[in-house]
Amino acid sequence: MEPTPQTSANDLRSALRALVRPVAVVTAAHAGRHYAMAATAFCEVSMDPPSMLLCINRANATHAVVAEGGELCLNLLAEDHCEISRRCGGGVEPEERFDLGDWVFDPGRPPRLADACASILLRPVRVVDHATHAVVIGEVTGVTRRGDRSPLGFHDGAYLFPLAGAAFNLVAQSARLGEAGGMTDGFLMLDVMRAFYWFDEGLQSALRARGWDEVSRSQSMAFANIALGVRRPIDLARNLGITRQGVSKMLQEMVDREWVVIEPDPTDKRASIVVFSEKSQQLRADALEILDRIDEELGKRIGRKALESLRATLARDWGPPPEIAGNGSPQ
Repeated sequence: MEPTPQTSANDLRSALRALVRPVAVVTAAHAGRHYAMAATAFCEVSMDPPSMLLCINRANATHAVVAEGGELCLNLLAEDHCEISRRCGGGVEPEERFDLGDWVFDPGRPPRLADACASILLRPVRVVDHATHAVVIGEVTGVTRRGDRSPLGFHDGAYLFPLAGAAFNLVAQSARLGEAGGMTDGFLMLDVMRAFYWFDEGLQSALRARGWDEVSRSQSMAFANIALGVRRPIDLARNLGITRQGVSKMLQEMVDREWVVIEPDPTDKRASIVVFSEKSQQLRADALEILDRIDEELGKRIGRKALESLRATLARDWGPPPEIAGNGSPQ
């Protein structure tokens, strides 16, 4: 039976959710108004001349600026720009999208996000309409880049912070790692990372099946850290490999969703701690039940004795991380 157009669209959406994409906000200025839209459908086209391609829904107000030949700015978002992306993706009214963020408004130019990983000015040179979208090819007329920023990613309907995104690309989407950069199978660290993502994929899938809202991978890692007693935001940021700003944004979303609450640290009045909320009790109960069932399934696959041995090995105190002397200077 041939798939219907709707089925094909759903299949494509499902397939594309497996990709880890960078996130940008496309801005424009026209007739005294400023426009912004979140985007993940963009890529480079040519380096001679430098040019890029991006796709814009023709129903979006930014498309009208493109139709007039107006200049665009592709602002590549950093890890602490989740809320800016949400706002520009339709979370607030168009005129409110610039209320958050360090935006630079140069006369007659598209707004530029000052602390973006990079801001790329584009002059549309070709526009091809196809179905609901316009494919815009723009010639690069200027680039502003900051080398101290880590990019924001998007995967499976949720935001990814750099550590999770890089690890996911490296491990979860690759059965073998030996072909790149001299890395080979057999490194325990990579095996442990692969195992974590295996568990987390099973957990997230089961939570969605039970009707829970999307839990991003970074939030899942935060839940695990809090359960292990890591409750100070600064410690969560260090363990997750993200900035304090990034972890603050993530925790605020978790507070808004009533999963956690932030309280004064009873041992240090200058600090705060993150604790589970009462309303998160059912979510945590479901997660623990799911993880227990995943354990059972793993025991069936690798054998109960092997599972118990693995658990005992990982539960042992390995002592402090070893200090390995270097074998030479960096090149």
